[in-house]
Amino acid sequence: MTNIENYIFINQLVLRLMGLYPISIARYVICISCIILIVIPLIAQIYRNWGNLNIFLETSSVLLTISLSVLKSLIWIFKRKNLEFFINFMLTDYWKIVRTDVFKHLQEYAIYAKNLTNGYLFVIFNSLLFFFSLPIIETFITIIQHSTNNLTERNFPFVASYPLAFYSFPLYEIVYVSQILATSICGLMILATDTLIATALLHTCGHFKILKENLKQLNYENLYKIKIQVVHTIKHHQILLWFCENMEKNFHLMLLLQTMTSSLIICFVGFQVSTTLMEESKLIKYFSHLMMALFQLLLFCFPGDILISQSSSIHRAVYSIQWYKLPAFLKSEVCMIMLRSQKSNYITAGKIYVMHLENFSSTLSNALSYFMMLRSFNSGT
Repeated sequence: MTNIENYIFINQLVLRLMGLYPISIARYVICISCIILIVIPLIAQIYRNWGNLNIFLETSSVLLTISLSVLKSLIWIFKRKNLEFFINFMLTDYWKIVRTDVFKHLQEYAIYAKNLTNGYLFVIFNSLLFFFSLPIIETFITIIQHSTNNLTERNFPFVASYPLAFYSFPLYEIVYVSQILATSICGLMILATDTLIATALLHTCGHFKILKENLKQLNYENLYKIKIQVVHTIKHHQILLWFCENMEKNFHLMLLLQTMTSSLIICFVGFQVSTTLMEESKLIKYFSHLMMALFQLLLFCFPGDILISQSSSIHRAVYSIQWYKLPAFLKSEVCMIMLRSQKSNYITAGKIYVMHLENFSSTLSNALSYFMMLRSFNSGT
């Protein structure tokens, strides 16, 4: 059996760096303190430019993304005792209960989770890279064109409000690096929390597929073997139900925050994309941020949709059992699986919205509504 660390190495590394698993309050406080380096100037920028819609939307979209990551991590720290036990189980016993002959099904979904984590890592830091590099590129273009060097026109990666002295050497370079540090930590915080949730969902999908295969492969010819298979299947199903219940308990508040803010983030960034179509440099920057916002929501809705599908397939698999070949004392045991699998397993956002692809479409629809409202407001002014 393959070691689980081959599939969740990045998840473990980022969680440890952020102090989220194993829990390290000191490391977490340091990370949050670095993020505050950019949060305060962003708030000041919004306050100073309240009447400028473009600056308001650009700054608010970044501030919402950062605030979302901080709030989700605070919920994580608040639930740290439950989460440490949950993750410990996920990385040990949850992996070991699978028999070797059906391990390939769990491995299949573990690879999905690993690829999703790698893809999310690329999207986050691709977006950050555009923000980090654009001011440097603009500076080089200014030098090449022999333009007048006006220090007040020097830009930072993220639009924020600083005193005039911060736009000259060495404070400008210090602030530039501090923005890179703060947003990189924020990106890692997002990666740590979001991919752990997605990985837990996808691993559970693999377990449900294994459960379905076990029901299809019952050995009706050997009374001892079929008894062992049925007992193991019932215990496996009970563990999956317990795990799903704990996923819901630990993550539903984080997903509620995500669902509530995703519409606004997608709307704000989408509006920036639509208003900068002629400025290629800004368009690339905003478009990369938009892709990150869409990926972030899809990261929960896509695995959530698979979880519903795989868990509902257990009920159908029970009906494929050759009941007439089952010993009488086992039929009541199998009926327990049938009864408990009538309701699909799922994860919700605040126990209100079920996380699946329909919810993804609904969030996009809300974002479009906000977008049209902004367009009408902007054209009216």
